[in-house]
Amino acid sequence: MIKIFLILTFFTFLCINIFGQESNIFSIQNNTSINSLVSKKAGIGFRIDDNYNLNDYQTMASKFTPYPNYHFSVALNFADSYYYNNANVHFSDPSFISVVQELQAAGHEIMDHTPNHRTNYFITLFPIDTFYIENTTTFLPGIDQVIELPNGKRKVCLEFNDVIPSGQEDGICEVIGDSIYGNFSAIDFNTEPYIYLSGPGLDTLFFISGFSGNKQKAKIKDLWEEAVNFEEKEDVGFYKFTRKSRLTIDAIRELAKETQRLAVEYNLIRPYTWIQPGGRHPVISMAELSQALVPLGYTAGASFQNVQSLKVFNEYDPNDVKMFGMQWEDFNEDHTDQNLAKIKTIISDGIAKHKVMFGHNHFYTLGTTGYVTSQQYFNNVEEILSWCDSNNIAVKTYSEWANLLYNETPDPYENVFPPLNVNLDTYTNTLNPNGIPDGYAARTTWTHNGNIIDDKGFWETDPGAPSEGNYCYAKYWNNNGRIFMVQNLGGIEKGENEFEIWTKGGQDDRIEVIFSFPNTTNSNQVFIIPANTSSWKKYNLSNSTNFNTLLNIPQDASLVSVEVKAQYFTGPIKVSGMALYKKKPIISAALKVNLEGAFSTGTMTTSTEFQNVVPTGQPFNTVPWTYTGTESFTTLPTNVIDWVLVELRNGTTSDTMVKSKAGLVKNDGTIINADDGLPISFEIAEGNYYVVIYHRNHLPIMSATPVTFQ
Repeated sequence: MIKIFLILTFFTFLCINIFGQESNIFSIQNNTSINSLVSKKAGIGFRIDDNYNLNDYQTMASKFTPYPNYHFSVALNFADSYYYNNANVHFSDPSFISVVQELQAAGHEIMDHTPNHRTNYFITLFPIDTFYIENTTTFLPGIDQVIELPNGKRKVCLEFNDVIPSGQEDGICEVIGDSIYGNFSAIDFNTEPYIYLSGPGLDTLFFISGFSGNKQKAKIKDLWEEAVNFEEKEDVGFYKFTRKSRLTIDAIRELAKETQRLAVEYNLIRPYTWIQPGGRHPVISMAELSQALVPLGYTAGASFQNVQSLKVFNEYDPNDVKMFGMQWEDFNEDHTDQNLAKIKTIISDGIAKHKVMFGHNHFYTLGTTGYVTSQQYFNNVEEILSWCDSNNIAVKTYSEWANLLYNETPDPYENVFPPLNVNLDTYTNTLNPNGIPDGYAARTTWTHNGNIIDDKGFWETDPGAPSEGNYCYAKYWNNNGRIFMVQNLGGIEKGENEFEIWTKGGQDDRIEVIFSFPNTTNSNQVFIIPANTSSWKKYNLSNSTNFNTLLNIPQDASLVSVEVKAQYFTGPIKVSGMALYKKKPIISAALKVNLEGAFSTGTMTTSTEFQNVVPTGQPFNTVPWTYTGTESFTTLPTNVIDWVLVELRNGTTSDTMVKSKAGLVKNDGTIINADDGLPISFEIAEGNYYVVIYHRNHLPIMSATPVTFQ
């Protein structure tokens, strides 16, 4: 119980007893502390893969220098024996390590791209007993064998999962030496690099190192790309296998542990993000990465498997693995087919839908077919950074975005609907001469035999429209077609949501609001909202006229698409001021106030004469309160003294008011709802608020400290 006593001047006092709230009808998802919520504002990241020339990394860092809060991510291969595309890069070279240290000191992220840009083995300089179980000569779980190489190096061969073929074999072949002969036309060289050979002395999985031109002959090696040599064997059955789920969890863990050892060796900050390298070797799923790498402290990653993360706030993630599916190429600043205007459109649209996006670059591809030159690439980066800075777009690393997307809890009451007044890319075309607000689908038309059959809504301004800048969507064509559409909106909250929209239109006009949930089997949810007033009027789902007033976003939904159509048209119909957010909880508060004029011997006295003049409707609709609420009662509840106005603020000044409500005060000081006689309740976000109470004949009073509503 929190008791607050305030003695005011003129011998008038109010005494507030604020008790622990009696009813918590609703709780924030995951029962998160009300003080730890983050915004759903998305942004971008720059990612560079593979070791290359030092000056490229330094040039990239120089482009970020003017923006100390902006950082990029680099996926590197830490093994000393690693060379790539003739770059002749030795990671262990002091000059290379020095540059990597400089990048880390500046806040840029160095990520684990495996030691040797592959997942089936790695080359090491560490002594062989590093890979033994302590005090034994038995290899650690996850290591199949270690092969000694020249110059003190070793090849650590990682353990593959056992393979048990099932069903009809994919074909019959003949084995001679390191070659197999048969019809292999159904095998995809890139995605199905493994083949199981069934027969005496075989019955195991092999790596296909190459095909003849007609795919009637293939070269094979063992799983670690070591040579094999078999005597001739005929009528050998074969089964093709993809790269998926090949390694054991222990093998994945040993692969990452080698990078960690090398980071210590080179005095670098250890990586916390793991990036799947390209190539014809095992690809690792999000679930496998999570199981293997979370115990090692990894917090983010990028898997190549089919299912990847969407990189949106509140993504459906029942197994808590999506932080390891953060792939790139949402935009391609290194491609010749994406100019800056197109990139800005991609980024603008994604941010409006609360999606995090990553760019793409391998330094060694710059200047080759399909890729911009090195100079153009850095010019693009420079322009994008400047544009992001001007438009308050965050540029973060993989680890930073993974933490925000998958560890922090976003504000459930933040409006996620794209605002109508934001158009960062300034894209226009003939049908959209004013442009397209970010996040909205472009206006199109449908014609038949030269006649317009359906003309989608038009983005424009209208005096009095509630959106900032008076923007709205208007439909002038006389049909029941689309007014606007937002596809694949992220950041949505599961469970009951509130949707708000302002409308205006002709007599009897109505709009249809359709919510659909991409990539799920959930049914659409449809609402009919009036649009029949000549001036702007605000509606929410409680005003829906088709007996559906509840928007319940399914638990397995990560995205929502929203289409607004004219359901009945005399026109024109205009809409504006859309909002979508978690429906706020109704929180009951046990508030007590004593009015000096009626206070006597521990309670307040009531009289029939006084109760007869208590108005049936709230009386604070005049100056100085000008409160517009509609609270009222039919029969005055027992022991009621008078009306009071309760105001909740997130600061101490009047301009910080977030909610107000008129209630009735009883003779014991309890403040109740006028309609049901229960303790006064507020539909409000959980949080800490100052409580202010007004009475018509007493001075107002405010709690000395914020009170928690939860």
